[in-house]
Amino acid sequence: MSAGYHPFSIKRYGLLFGLGIILMCSQPLQATPEKPIFAKQKKTIVLDPGHGGHDNGALGQEGTFEKNVTLELARTVAAELENTYHVILTRTDDYFLNIPTRTSMANHANADLFISIHAGGSFLHQASGITLYFFNAISKSVLTPDTDSSNPLETIDHQSPWSDIQNRHQPSSKILANLLLNRITEQTLFKKGEILGAPLKVLEGADMPAVCLEIGYITNPVEEKSLQDISVLSNIAQSIRNGIDDFFEKVR
Repeated sequence: MSAGYHPFSIKRYGLLFGLGIILMCSQPLQATPEKPIFAKQKKTIVLDPGHGGHDNGALGQEGTFEKNVTLELARTVAAELENTYHVILTRTDDYFLNIPTRTSMANHANADLFISIHAGGSFLHQASGITLYFFNAISKSVLTPDTDSSNPLETIDHQSPWSDIQNRHQPSSKILANLLLNRITEQTLFKKGEILGAPLKVLEGADMPAVCLEIGYITNPVEEKSLQDISVLSNIAQSIRNGIDDFFEKVR
C-alpha cells in the first residue's frame, strides 16, 4: 500500500462519499431562478400570406397582384421576427391554399398568434389606408379577403365544429389589432387606419389571438407603388414586429 493512505481512512472516506451521493439524490431537482425551465421557449407566430396560385387577389393599375405583395411582406416580416420568435408561413411560394387549411396550420402548430396578410382592393381608386380585422360574428355573410372574385360572398356555417373557437380570443385579438395599428401608423407612410370586427372565415376557427391585416389599397396607384418598394415593406415589417413585441409585453 502506498505511503500516507490508511485502510480505515479510505473506508471512512468511501462511506462519507456514498452518504453524500444518497443525500443529493434524495433532494428534488429544482430550476434555479437564473435559468427557469422552458424560460427561453420561443413564441410561435403564424403568418398567412393571402391568396396564391390561381387566386390572384386584388389587381393594381400597374398589374401588381395582391398575392405577390402579401407573400413578399410575409417573408419580410418573418425575417424580422425569426431571431426572437418561431415563425411559420402558411405558404412559402405561389400556390393556392383554401381558408380552412390556413387556419388549421396555425392550430396544429399551437401558435401563439395568427396574422393573415392582405392588401385592400376597391373600385374607388382613392380608397386608402390600413384595416385590421378581428373576428366578430355580426352577420351571416361577409366579403372575405380570400374570396374568389366569381363568388364574392362567403357564408359562415355557424354549425361548424370550430364556429365559436375565436370568440374566446376576441379581447386579446382586439388588443393585438390596436397595438399593430399604432405601430404601423406611427412609423410608416400609411397614416390612415381603422379596426373592424367582421366574421372573416380565415379567423373564425383560430384557437389563438388572430387578426387579418389589410396593408394599404393595391387599387390605389400611390399605395400600389409603395407596396412594390422593398424598403417600404421592410419598414412595415419592423412596425409589425414592434407591435407583436408590445402584445407579448402587455398580454403574456
